[in-house]
Amino acid sequence: GVECSPARIIISSGTEYLLQLLIQLLDESARYAIENPGYERISQLFKSNRVDFTPMDLDDQGVRPDDLEHKMVDVVCITPSHQFPTGCIMPVTRRLQLLGWAAARPGRYIIEDDYDSEFRYSGKPIPSLQGMDRSDRVIYVGSFSKSLSPALRISYMVLPEHLVPAFDERLHFLNCAVPMIDQKILAQFINKGHFERHL
Repeated sequence: GVECSPARIIISSGTEYLLQLLIQLLDESARYAIENPGYERISQLFKSNRVDFTPMDLDDQGVRPDDLEHKMVDVVCITPSHQFPTGCIMPVTRRLQLLGWAAARPGRYIIEDDYDSEFRYSGKPIPSLQGMDRSDRVIYVGSFSKSLSPALRISYMVLPEHLVPAFDERLHFLNCAVPMIDQKILAQFINKGHFERHL
């Protein structure tokens, strides 16, 4: 359910490196929110980059949009398809509320780490936030570490359309850390249907 074009896809070797890129791309005065409990490397990454961030307590549906409003944050990092470590799945109603929060003000973004979303074998699939987004405020992040192998080190993000020119202008000098041969092999693996069968 992700809406994108090839120009919007950024490939890298790990989610942490993608977040490093986003810190450089987004407004340097932005205040970030992270899930509490959540993936501890994100807080370590933000601390090491001197990023202003605040941990957000969760209820049984994930991060609460009214808390985001109260804490005056601009960017929220979430794992809505399988929250780490609680495992809760954010329902569609909460997703819509978060999208409304992001659309309400310029400069607000949702970083959607779609952790483990591919491992859903029963029931209707829950649409990605990015696919539901009508205001182009969701940055979609995914990885092949769990589905294929941690040794592969291929991750990706889908930028909102309006951030692509800024990325190309400001970060064009950075080389992709994933070897081209690995990317080509993975592309063939996907195109020939092997990835879907593997899952």
